[in-house]
Amino acid sequence: MCLVDSKFGYLERETSPRGKMRAKISTVIKTSENQMWEELQKTSSLMYVASPILKFKPEQGHPVPEKWGRGTEYKLKVFLFGILPLGSHIIKLVELNKEKNLIVSHEHGNLTKAWNHRIKFNAIDDETIEYSDEIEIHAGIGTLFVWLFAHIFYRHRQIKWKKLFQS
Repeated sequence: MCLVDSKFGYLERETSPRGKMRAKISTVIKTSENQMWEELQKTSSLMYVASPILKFKPEQGHPVPEKWGRGTEYKLKVFLFGILPLGSHIIKLVELNKEKNLIVSHEHGNLTKAWNHRIKFNAIDDETIEYSDEIEIHAGIGTLFVWLFAHIFYRHRQIKWKKLFQS
């Protein structure tokens, strides 16, 4: 079901009988597939596109490398607006596929039993891509509220991606 369609992209919502919700937020970004792929590999890019809404800090004893790696669990502490602690969040990349322009992570933390994220993008032309974030969320009784937060957060991220490539 498509809920929002605008110049900023669109949002799809799907509810499953197991209490999970899915969202798909898409947009068009002025960059090439190669530039997008390079930025997606950097952990610093996550920090940039998430800020100022979320700030991630590695848990003590669990450093985060400059580039993401498949199969490794990254243990992070999450802060809302850099101030309010939201607890731990674990990110594990299960697929990094450059040929398909696809990244899949399985994530969970104190607030979510599942926050599984799928990034997919395709070239429209040499300088433009269509980019989408698909998220499967399971947060028990709070699933709807987390899904609503994801709607705001991923729109923010996509705006920040656009700003990153404008500079």
